[in-house]
Amino acid sequence: MKKIISLSLLLILTNLLNGQENYKKCITTKLVNKEIIHNEYYAKAINNIQVYQNSDISKQATITIPTVIHVIHRQNHTNIGTGTNISDAQIEDALRILNEDFSKTNPEFPSPPRNTFLNNWGNPNLQFCLATEDPNGNPTNGITRTSTTKQNWDADDDDNNDPCHEANGMKKTACGGNDGWDPSRYMNIWICDLTNSSGGGMTLGYAYLPGLLANNPFDPSSYDDDYKDGLVVDYRYFGTIGITVPSTDGRTATHEIGHYLGLMHTFCEQSSGCCDNDNNIFGGFVDDTPAAEDIYFGIVWSATNNNSCNDLNYSNIFTSDVLDMDENFMSYAANTWMFTYGQVNTMINVLNRSESNYGRNALKNSTVPTNCSGIISSVDNYEYKNINIYPNPTQDIIYIKSNLKINKIGVYNILGKEVLTTTDLKEYINLTSLNNGIYLIKVYTDKNIYSERIVIER
Repeated sequence: MKKIISLSLLLILTNLLNGQENYKKCITTKLVNKEIIHNEYYAKAINNIQVYQNSDISKQATITIPTVIHVIHRQNHTNIGTGTNISDAQIEDALRILNEDFSKTNPEFPSPPRNTFLNNWGNPNLQFCLATEDPNGNPTNGITRTSTTKQNWDADDDDNNDPCHEANGMKKTACGGNDGWDPSRYMNIWICDLTNSSGGGMTLGYAYLPGLLANNPFDPSSYDDDYKDGLVVDYRYFGTIGITVPSTDGRTATHEIGHYLGLMHTFCEQSSGCCDNDNNIFGGFVDDTPAAEDIYFGIVWSATNNNSCNDLNYSNIFTSDVLDMDENFMSYAANTWMFTYGQVNTMINVLNRSESNYGRNALKNSTVPTNCSGIISSVDNYEYKNINIYPNPTQDIIYIKSNLKINKIGVYNILGKEVLTTTDLKEYINLTSLNNGIYLIKVYTDKNIYSERIVIER
């Protein structure tokens, strides 16, 4: 069935986006709201949304997305792997997480910390691979590295009248960042040090919803905002190894690509009250994520039972009032692991629609050659992956098997605080002293640092 949004809904969409600032974890909503007001062609693209529902996603072939990573680092971080100049291994780890999350092969499947929505779990079947050819036809490894005099980028500085405002300045060479590659053919990801100047909180990343490439060919000025298209992720939240903070699950990029492909947050973005935030034309009529008022930042495990809204008051697939879907990648929970069938359908629809109709069809059909096999050496890749941590979930004991020399094992809580450490390197670590919950275990070897989320459940 095809549905076309009317112009009269633009005001509703603007009001919808005028909600809370998401406590700064992700500022997509704030940026999109400003872009709708500032960019008439972006607003028209939203006005032209055509949603084709009930796609048979079970027959969806794998779609490969050519990807380029732009690392914007401080001048004193010249050595790769130092400070803001993240390593190739950290980039590969982030891509590994993306490709697991978007193919339903992430470690939580098929036995997640709770199985409340196991039957709603969809598979986007998307693959993100580094481009091997730049826009000029030259060979590339899909990574650019740019030294900048800027210490960080202020995510709160989003003044559209300033061509170098910092929320998007990292996307321009003239502003101390690096120009993105053709956004109709490549998915651009900028990695940098994000900060905030007002309102508190921490911005981990953001991405614009589709529509920035819906330009008027007879109006050259309508191309001015193309450069904004893509993702921005703080260097400490891209992947789980290297320079990342212990508390990250590496899913910031997963969340932002959800926005990039047309998904809205699962929680209500109005100032108060309940709503089904993504079950509308703007959100792709996703009717299998429950209504949710509150933003939940905590961990999700078998005992998590948040239920902030009565789902019987909304039009959806649920025949009873269900819990909030905190484990959804588009929530703010500390650990997430799933997209729904409805969200998958929305993302595939975006990839099937033209840019003028709020889509990314050109990206889906991009002819850019890619490398999907990895960027670090096969030896290092083998050594990194040849660490086995089990059982998970566990009650008390975690066993660690590796062919590498282990120098230290650290266990961190969800806030990143080290709660257990040992250099008495046996084949196991006793977790009896820790409470039930989700932790990050880091194994420090001569080659690298291996990180994995573990669940203690007694």
